[in-house]
Amino acid sequence: MWLPNLLLISQVSAHLWCDNSIVHATVGGRFDVTCKYTANQYRFSKKYWCLGESRSTCEILMDTDGFTAASLRSRAQMVDALYSGLHVRVSALQLGDAGTYWVGIDKIYADIMVKIQISVREESVSVPEVWTAGPPLVTCRGQSITLHCRSAQGTSVQYSWYADARGADVLLRSGPELPLRCPSLPPDGRVVCAAHNAVSRERSTPVFLRVLKTGQEEDCVYTVTSEGLESYDCWITTQPPPTTSTTSEETSHPAARTLTNGDRNQTPHGNQTFNGNILLRSWSGVPVWYDVIRWCLFTAMIATIGLVHMYTAVTLR
Repeated sequence: MWLPNLLLISQVSAHLWCDNSIVHATVGGRFDVTCKYTANQYRFSKKYWCLGESRSTCEILMDTDGFTAASLRSRAQMVDALYSGLHVRVSALQLGDAGTYWVGIDKIYADIMVKIQISVREESVSVPEVWTAGPPLVTCRGQSITLHCRSAQGTSVQYSWYADARGADVLLRSGPELPLRCPSLPPDGRVVCAAHNAVSRERSTPVFLRVLKTGQEEDCVYTVTSEGLESYDCWITTQPPPTTSTTSEETSHPAARTLTNGDRNQTPHGNQTFNGNILLRSWSGVPVWYDVIRWCLFTAMIATIGLVHMYTAVTLR
């Protein structure tokens, strides 16, 4: 019995062979299988892609005559490129695409078939990143912010937020976002985002929460710090910003106006300095008397050159 099987295998390998008989792929990805065959002998034979454990009962999903099953019609193709080989590509993979397949060449009495094993699994998640939608300075005024979590890799990723309470993880929320409101913040400590799927699980860099002042929302003060978030001094940012307009203060407070004018007199480019020195400085910034002397010398030099020229002309005559 084993001798006919051996002869059959040797005959198949001599007429049809593929680059990979075991293919590992991930959900959402794709795989490519390239097979070679004796082009002169099977150039006009139909080739097909078949699914099933048995070569005699497998279901043909597509062939080189243009047939493609409805489940693969928008994401698979089979191309017979003759001397460059037979190419099979399936994309947008799903878990249900895993199984035993066959590449076959239609032949009278006994088709030539090669077995291909396809495995499809979820892609492992990467370490998730945590960020805020807006600047973290709003935490200093009791306003709410939202932490966002995302893993750059992975399929069918799910997210969960945990608080570290005395060394034990306490689930805060499921989902990629964690809203934070000052009056209802979790206790001081660490908050982490966990990304997980059926293959792997990863945790983000911890985010540290600290309540600096309790009370109602407008009075509550807290900080959110992490390696990926901007650091800041919450107490300083709670102070009102300094005013930039001095017009009203100068009008209503003479002392403040005097101080302002004194500050301007110390500034080289202030209006008061320019008006006070208008008689001592020219537009170029040098003293006026220096410009007067320079122009007098220049005029005398021109006059001297003119006199010498006139004397020379009279002498030559």
